[in-house]
Amino acid sequence: MSEERFVEAIHHFNTAIRTRPDNFEAYFLRGVAKFNLSDYGGAVDDFTATIDRHPLYTRAYHYRGIAHDRLQNFYNAQADFNRALEIDPFNPDLHVASGATKMRLNNYEGAIKDYDMALLINPHLSNAFLNRGIAKRFLNLHEEALADMNEAVYNDHFEVDAWLRRGMLQAEMEQYEEALSDFEQAELLDDKNPFIFFQRAIVHLKTGDTTAALADYERVNMIDTRNALTYYNRAILYAAKGDYEAAKVLFDEVVRINPQNIYGHFNRGIVHFEMKQWEEAIFDFSSAIELLPDFVGAWINRSITRKALKDEKGAQADYQKAMQIIAAMNPETGNPDSLYQQYADSSWFSKIIELESDFVSGNRQQMRPQFQQIDIVPFGHFMLEYLVKPDNKTLIESNNYMYSNVELASINTENIGLLRLGLLTGWPNNTYPLPYQADEAIKDFELAMTSPALDVLLEAIRQHRLQNYNQALSDYNRVLHIDPKSVYALLNRGSLKFEMEALRHADEQYATAIIISRSKDQLYQRAAGSSQADYSAAMADYDLAVNLHPDFAFAWFNRANLMLHLREFHRAIDDYSEAIRLETNMGEAYYNRALTLLYLGEIKLACFDLSKAGELGIAEAYAVIRRYCGK
Repeated sequence: MSEERFVEAIHHFNTAIRTRPDNFEAYFLRGVAKFNLSDYGGAVDDFTATIDRHPLYTRAYHYRGIAHDRLQNFYNAQADFNRALEIDPFNPDLHVASGATKMRLNNYEGAIKDYDMALLINPHLSNAFLNRGIAKRFLNLHEEALADMNEAVYNDHFEVDAWLRRGMLQAEMEQYEEALSDFEQAELLDDKNPFIFFQRAIVHLKTGDTTAALADYERVNMIDTRNALTYYNRAILYAAKGDYEAAKVLFDEVVRINPQNIYGHFNRGIVHFEMKQWEEAIFDFSSAIELLPDFVGAWINRSITRKALKDEKGAQADYQKAMQIIAAMNPETGNPDSLYQQYADSSWFSKIIELESDFVSGNRQQMRPQFQQIDIVPFGHFMLEYLVKPDNKTLIESNNYMYSNVELASINTENIGLLRLGLLTGWPNNTYPLPYQADEAIKDFELAMTSPALDVLLEAIRQHRLQNYNQALSDYNRVLHIDPKSVYALLNRGSLKFEMEALRHADEQYATAIIISRSKDQLYQRAAGSSQADYSAAMADYDLAVNLHPDFAFAWFNRANLMLHLREFHRAIDDYSEAIRLETNMGEAYYNRALTLLYLGEIKLACFDLSKAGELGIAEAYAVIRRYCGK
């Protein structure tokens, strides 16, 4: 174990357990070894075996909680931390672990409370200061975050992560000299950490030192040879310097590592064009078009390239296609040719894929919807959810409108218990029943006919709500094994897969370590790689739901949401339109389609949809109308 030879360690722990099956410590240490090999499920089993043999062993609860966290079974993780704190309430590391799980669920205020408690117990705990600083950074409390990170560095001068995170924060605050100083100190402590050089390169770029930025990016790729993002950034810098040969080689690496990278294909096409390698340029622009058919810049540049080859017919065809897309997205423009020039580079593409997220100010004292300060974001996925009735008359009130259909109405009518099933966009606000209440309500869900698939589905929903994601996934899979055409299981499982992938990707972007061993090499490797999120598994569930149940509007809505997230705007509009055709009173679909149209510059159509959404009870629509439709 101390030499990190974990496979061999497990072999010896197996022998120890066979010899003395009641030896709780052997199970515990084997669990630690499994954890370090990323076998988190096996680690949970061993920590559970430890607890069976020693119910008051705090570290087993502690480490099982961390393993549950890694499995994205967050409710179970929090339950283990709470149990450990009942046994040892003055253990600051337990409060830190609890806070880390809350951070992974974006509950930064709750995490800060845990870190406060840890520091009350141990005022010199560096990782508590560091994690509290990261939480405050996500709450945009930059000065307070910096103060905490200063304390983290002061209390553990040899902690690389403290220097690195403080440097990143100072770079965000435009304190570039201080950031560079922190990155240099981090390098002294760990010169094999690619994330340090990646972050320092960003600062060099912000200060205009391109040469230093290139040097740091090259260091990243020397350590991490599959870091496509760094190859891409280096290629852009070499292209800007006019060194197209070097840029081409680097874009080749980007495309090889990540064939779906639209920017890689498009910008390599630009490089080929500058090098007068016309056929290669056409191939790259065609690849970009295949990946994103509405990519105006690729159509335009392919047209220009074909013109250079004297392929007038092909050039004209591409020109006409580009103009069609421009006209569709800018119907009121008076000069499409000027837009043609504007869209002939990658900067326009970069602009249109940014989904605006803004706050609407106004006279909030009037408490009218149009004056509310809201974040303009689409409604989330629909899921089958249950609400618990406090009595036999009324449902718990929810801020979300609950949809039903003939099948669900029949189930609810037959049920004499406290549960009611319906379709909601996300979990209902302020209606989370406590676990034992949910359990009792599920037990009381009595049907005229027994339904094994429904029983498992209810448990899957409960685990999903508790954020025990892997357990929920297993239960949804069981439902589909019993009933392969269950549209509700497909709907919820697709949403679950989306949530799990979004969490995984968010972890990579700003990783917060929850570790048992001291080795962080794998963490940095993931953080520096900055891979793209892969929502294909969620899309597969929605595609199947639509194919099996073409009249189920909510499957079309969810697939549209995912299309929107993937920036496939026109396909999203098509699916929202189908959802509206099938469920004419679905205000959420009108609202989301309106936001998509806004992104595409279709103001008049968007305002019509917003009005309809408001009519159907979507109060948020009025704040958006005030911002965009009164001009």
